[in-house]
Amino acid sequence: MYLLQTMQLLSLATLLLGLVFGIIAILFIVISVLLIYSLLMISVETKTFERGVLRLVGLSKFDIVGMIIVQSLLFVLPSIVLGYAASLPSLKYLYSLMFKT
Repeated sequence: MYLLQTMQLLSLATLLLGLVFGIIAILFIVISVLLIYSLLMISVETKTFERGVLRLVGLSKFDIVGMIIVQSLLFVLPSIVLGYAASLPSLKYLYSLMFKT
């Protein structure tokens, strides 16, 4: 009976930690999406003249959209790689703290 109560308590604690980590992950995702969006909007608004000159020279709308997509990938890809690289050691440390035997 004692073992069953202990397992139930650990089950609830794990469920609570999963919920907390899920909420934190969602908050980080929302904040990062808003930050990337604001960086792209600032970049687009400040380079309006430059893009107008490129259109005048003969660049098509498709090419300008391609430039914006490449620029957004240059923002996103390094952040994904660095986030993944930073999360692995921290998750390993948290795992070792939570499941000490």
